[in-house]
Amino acid sequence: MRFRLLPVLVTGLLLASCGGAAPTTPTDDLLSSSSSSESAIVETHNVSFTGTVRPAGISIYMEGTHRLELGDGRFILLASDTVDLNGYVGEQAEVTGSIRPTVEEGGAIMRVEQIRLLERSSASSTDADPSADPSAASAAVSSSVALSSASSPASVASSTPSSKSASVASASRSSSAASVASVAVDVSAQVTSMAKQNLATANWTQAYCAPPTIGFCVPVHRNWYFKSFGTASEALWHVEVGSLSIENISDGPITVNLFGGALSTKGIADNEVRDDGSTVRGYREWTKDRHIEISAPSALMEAVTYMTQHLSAMEE
Repeated sequence: MRFRLLPVLVTGLLLASCGGAAPTTPTDDLLSSSSSSESAIVETHNVSFTGTVRPAGISIYMEGTHRLELGDGRFILLASDTVDLNGYVGEQAEVTGSIRPTVEEGGAIMRVEQIRLLERSSASSTDADPSADPSAASAAVSSSVALSSASSPASVASSTPSSKSASVASASRSSSAASVASVAVDVSAQVTSMAKQNLATANWTQAYCAPPTIGFCVPVHRNWYFKSFGTASEALWHVEVGSLSIENISDGPITVNLFGGALSTKGIADNEVRDDGSTVRGYREWTKDRHIEISAPSALMEAVTYMTQHLSAMEE
């Protein structure tokens, strides 16, 4: 009798051991792995880098308003609540702040707290070797904050500024007449490109905001660059917008100017847009007997109209 029960007992023990724990699924493994590897993103503070400030441009990265292009082809994204980065676009600068990895793998973003312009001569030698700057926080790079390469697919627009710079350098070596022709062709190509953009409201995701003493904000299309030249023109304030990186005055087909004098004295209505067949101009009345004029070639009528109608006062 004892020998007959033995197989039954063995079978019962095997069934009990199998039923004691639920089988592990691949999903359970993934959840467990994800839970154990999840950790808070930590910033590294008081980090400094030197390079050229550019608009963020088109890329896979969803963070940052600008980028700092380093001398070795890499870049870091920039964002700031305290520094007006627009005023440094195209300039060689040293930026200081807190750096962390981007949400997208392979990038780094700095929360800029301070920025300092560099002399052209010293900036070029520093950019050639970023590690020459003793404050350039090598710890930030070694602590898994990888800097993106400007030549990678993640930076679609990065090749455009370099080719633009080459064309400007070439033009400066040519005769004055050839230089003017080169600039005219360049602006014409930008106008053609900009006129083909989808100008739906959802694509106006950027804005240029002037200093508080000027006080206006004007929308900018997500694929375009912009730069303020301040008082470096006949206007009280001068801003340019284009499809390529803007280095010099007249590089951008769209200009935003603050002029003295109220529109009422000129027989022009607020929010009026006029097209004379070659140039389109949008007008906005502004404070202290001043007005704003947004102008561009007539092909950009739709863009100028949108920018004129959606120009607003800066929120305090």
